[in-house]
Amino acid sequence: MKLRCYVIGAAFTMLCLLGACSPTRHLAANEKLLRRIKLEGVEQNDKAAIAALYRQKPNRRVLGFPLYLHLYYLGKRFYNPDRIQKEIEEETTDFNRKVAKAGSDSVHVDKIIERKENKLAKLQNKKENGNWMMRTVGEPPAIFDSLLLVESVDQVKLYLNSKGYFRSAVTASKEEKAKKVFVTLHIKEDAPFKITQHSYSIPDTAVLGLIKATEPASHIKLQQNFDEAILTQERVRIEALLKNNGYYDFRQQFVSFEADTSFEAYTVRMVTQVANPSDTSVHKVYTINKVSFISDAGTSRFGRQRDTLLLNNVYYLAYRQRFSPKILDRKVIIRPGQKYSNTNTLDNQRLLSSLDMFKYTTINYTKLADTIHTQSHTGQLNAVINTSPLPRFQETTEVGATFTERVPGPYTSLRFRIRNFFGGAELFDIGVRAGVEGQLQISDGTVGRRTEIGTDLGITFPQFLVPFNTNKILVSYNPRTRVSTGYTYVDRNEYTRTNFNVSLDYIWQKRNVHQFSFSPVDLNIISVPRIQESFRENLVSLEAQGYPLLQSFNDAFVSSVHFTSLFNTANYNQTNDAKLVRLFVESGGFLGQYLAQSFDKLNTYKFLKGSFDYRRYHPVGPNMMFVYRGNVGLAKPMGGSQILPYDKFFFAGGPSSVRAWLPRRLGPGSSASINNTDNTINYNFEKPGEILIELNSEYRFRMFRFGTTMVNGAVFLDAGNVWLFKEGATTPGAVNGDPEEGLVSQPGAKFEFNRFYQELAVGTGFGVRLDFGFAILRFDIATKVHDPARAKGERFVLGDFQPTKVIGNSNQTTFNLGIGYPF
Repeated sequence: MKLRCYVIGAAFTMLCLLGACSPTRHLAANEKLLRRIKLEGVEQNDKAAIAALYRQKPNRRVLGFPLYLHLYYLGKRFYNPDRIQKEIEEETTDFNRKVAKAGSDSVHVDKIIERKENKLAKLQNKKENGNWMMRTVGEPPAIFDSLLLVESVDQVKLYLNSKGYFRSAVTASKEEKAKKVFVTLHIKEDAPFKITQHSYSIPDTAVLGLIKATEPASHIKLQQNFDEAILTQERVRIEALLKNNGYYDFRQQFVSFEADTSFEAYTVRMVTQVANPSDTSVHKVYTINKVSFISDAGTSRFGRQRDTLLLNNVYYLAYRQRFSPKILDRKVIIRPGQKYSNTNTLDNQRLLSSLDMFKYTTINYTKLADTIHTQSHTGQLNAVINTSPLPRFQETTEVGATFTERVPGPYTSLRFRIRNFFGGAELFDIGVRAGVEGQLQISDGTVGRRTEIGTDLGITFPQFLVPFNTNKILVSYNPRTRVSTGYTYVDRNEYTRTNFNVSLDYIWQKRNVHQFSFSPVDLNIISVPRIQESFRENLVSLEAQGYPLLQSFNDAFVSSVHFTSLFNTANYNQTNDAKLVRLFVESGGFLGQYLAQSFDKLNTYKFLKGSFDYRRYHPVGPNMMFVYRGNVGLAKPMGGSQILPYDKFFFAGGPSSVRAWLPRRLGPGSSASINNTDNTINYNFEKPGEILIELNSEYRFRMFRFGTTMVNGAVFLDAGNVWLFKEGATTPGAVNGDPEEGLVSQPGAKFEFNRFYQELAVGTGFGVRLDFGFAILRFDIATKVHDPARAKGERFVLGDFQPTKVIGNSNQTTFNLGIGYPF
């Protein structure tokens, strides 16, 4: 209790010290701090877009407090430009002495001069822009500038004009209080001008016909507001349209728009204009004359020419044909006789890059000399596909650490890849991994050691392995076939468990953002060669309470067929306006019934499983992102057994789920396992479910830069739970009998429409993300808000949060560490 008071007291004292230093006391006599810019009169336009136009912005505030400004002044207390200048002079003298000592050794002198320039540049930056605290963590005061306010007004007026509000008015007023300036922008939007007529002025009749034929796809619509952003989109559309229909030389600069507002009030008559090239009266349409594929570009053999092989009107050139021309030919969609298409060019580059065989892939076009200066409407191009092979052998080693159950654990992995394994652009991969991590033990709730060793190997073919020809149909979908197998060995104090897997996957995608996967064969043989008797007794006891953990320790044969559709427009750092949609459907056990005699000593299962995951990434300002996610799933046992394989259950809780709960420790429903000793909820074992609902939201924002590392923050809210279809779990006694006979009661675990929303667990918290560029390290602290395992009337538990027990109190607050974003 005393420690808690000390911590709270120290935090209160720190806030008082920062707050006591008024930011205006540091200002010069003629300086004033820009405190606020308020918008008035904006009803039909985007306020955030207008705010982004301000030439000067107030200092950022956290919960109404100018934290970054105070941190700037805190850093300024330790800032001494005279001392930095003295250091610059001393370093200059020292480096000059070293240069003189190096004498005529030009290489050594160059290295010294380079170090000197780097050192002095850092010191000069420190002198001019402040120390690290001032430059990276803090934010300099926003000194009010009347000229920048005038420029801001002009920018807002230009923005409103670009959105069709030609008769709008923008004025500014300011109020000064205690050396602080409060600015108000008064905007009179008036009515927007609408497009009432759209025509074309295009002298090239072929171009005119093509554009008018695609007019329904035009971004310019009648009765819509005039908007320059729409005109930009239309310009891009016309360029893409023509460049995909043979117009190799066409550029956006040929497209312009004329807006006439001289007719009826608040109306615009639009004219789309496409000018002809300056040297001809028409735009030329180019067709492909010849296609050459060089598979070893960048290499040369003195006195030798590349061998040439002609296949399907494409010339394949190489000093030595390492790659099967038949396989490469399936990845070439540019053919002689076709009209030039920019989309085909990009798609062909994507198809070849996806093989992971080449360092780079470029496609260059040259015009035939006799078609360049003619007045003909058509021209011809020669296409050259240049690729350079990657090394055939590649080895990747990874060493790191996990942080599970608040215990760090090392892991390592080694992967070896052989490219072009059979000469047909196949990828052969073999990997070995090993790791040790902390694991909560069911027997006594302590954290023990979990050792995992695994190996896997697979081969990926750049086409579908099927008994019929799909090349012509699926060439643009980048079809692949992967055959893989793996073995995993897990050893804990209580048991040893192994899993042998074999799978066959068909993978295809139309664009980079949408990928499909179909696995007609996914076989798993699970074995538990060792299990402690005391641990088995605990599992039997939990089984009697309705938790089917015992099932995961039976030898089993699990077979399934599954399909996945993944649509993802987000970039790696998740900074763009994007969404992710993942659909997964799985059917298990139907292959097992045909192999039952071969595995008569193993449990077999029939089940259906499906899940739908939707994520939305929405930028809400510079370096700010609001992300939300919905994830639902169903898993239903089928047939006479009425039991799911343990690995096919859903689980909630953990770093990428409801973060206030330990991994896989939430639910099911409002059921709870109570410790007999202290009447608290037992979180020592996993809580499987057949129905899953997860809802997550997260506000991400930039904090500061530390060297080359970007430090970002996040505030999040999670909700979710798992449920069962029945009020309990089915025990092994029902495998060959009546399913209801083996049902163990588990009150509150069954999903009910009239109460499930009351059983959604809710947690909230704060996170820090270190973005190194190549990886993101994530720290999240989450606390429970609504705990459905508590009795009704006692489920709101946010008041139990204790700042002094952020780490170590798993019943209320959880610390999560992860790699990458949670979703």
